[in-house]
Amino acid sequence: MSDLQDPNDKQVSNSTPESELPPYRNPDTPKHKPSKKLPVWLLPVLVAVLVIGVLLGKYWGGNDSTTDESTVVSGTQNDKVPIDTDSDQAVLTVETVQPSQDSVGNTLTADGTISAKDIANVSAKVNGVAIERVLVEEGARVKAGQVLAIFDTDAMEQQVLQAEADVAEAEATLANASADAARVLPLLDIDAISKQEADRYRTSEIRARASLQASKARLSNQRLNFENANVVAPVSGVISEKMAEVGMVAGGEPLFTIIKGGVLEWRADIDPKLIGDINVGTPVKVSLPRDQSVMGQVSRIAPTADNNRQITIYASLNDNSAARAGMYQTGEFLLGSESMQTVPNSAIVSNDGYDYVMLVTDIKTQNGKTVGRIQQQRVTLGDRIDNSAILAEPLPSDTRVVKQGGSFLNDGDLVRVIESQAVQATS
Repeated sequence: MSDLQDPNDKQVSNSTPESELPPYRNPDTPKHKPSKKLPVWLLPVLVAVLVIGVLLGKYWGGNDSTTDESTVVSGTQNDKVPIDTDSDQAVLTVETVQPSQDSVGNTLTADGTISAKDIANVSAKVNGVAIERVLVEEGARVKAGQVLAIFDTDAMEQQVLQAEADVAEAEATLANASADAARVLPLLDIDAISKQEADRYRTSEIRARASLQASKARLSNQRLNFENANVVAPVSGVISEKMAEVGMVAGGEPLFTIIKGGVLEWRADIDPKLIGDINVGTPVKVSLPRDQSVMGQVSRIAPTADNNRQITIYASLNDNSAARAGMYQTGEFLLGSESMQTVPNSAIVSNDGYDYVMLVTDIKTQNGKTVGRIQQQRVTLGDRIDNSAILAEPLPSDTRVVKQGGSFLNDGDLVRVIESQAVQATS
């Protein structure tokens, strides 16, 4: 019975491995496979990636941390005002100043000519004589009686000697005529001579005496000419013009012009409407080349207007070597001082022919920063003095003005504010 087999044996012989069972015969519970270990080199890589992730998270989240803290604080403390983050958007950091009240001199500006107050013309006292030496030049300061030029005196000396000889001859003639008259005239008493002859002796003596007097006069004149050969200064002052040259034959024209005492004056023509505050003694300041100036004061005012309907003001100037007669210079009449509001020149912004200042308004401090809003304010300027400009229309005294850099700002810009260094130094 080969076909008959034990059932158990058939079951054993026909059995197949469990892994080879059909899907529907697989057991319901899964088999656990043994776990595999990670490679050793992968652990350091994972640690490095973790560290980099933490650092990037802190960097990207740094800007949000402040906001988060502010949110937490404002949420936990109801009395705190939320911080305005607009301060982080400030376009510029600026320094502000307040307008100051300065004592500003009230002046009247005019143009005028510097000229000599008084002059003396020096001419020759001799004629027909050539100049031998000139001892001074223009600009020299001289004293009264100082020799300025010398004429050729050789001919004059000969003329003096000739005059002295004429005097001696006239004296001898007079002596002879007197002696003759003394011998003859007594004879008239005894009728030894006629009256006509006696009169002739008297006339000869009189003529001899007259001739002597004329000779003495000529001698005195020649001596005076010899003394006048030296041209001397009649007054003390400064030589302003020199016409004398060596070899020039003296005539009637002046040889030198002297500014008496060296005193110069500034002559300015002023509109009659503007001279109400100008009086004799009013101080003046006249500009000179190379940024120099000379002080003086009004000495006189013309009583009538000139052909141009202007009043001439004369101001005597102090001694200054840079001042020269003939200069056309600008000057100022110092009419006193008054308090005026000024701002630094650097605070002025000029645009389209108008002047502006940049005001800082709505100033507040948040999170340790002081910020404000820019407001452009048009201003009218007066004179500029040194580094400041006068405001013809004053601003409120507590106004905060951008000290410099206002041209980089626009109306409504948010700026960060710092105090002026001058304010910090005094605080």
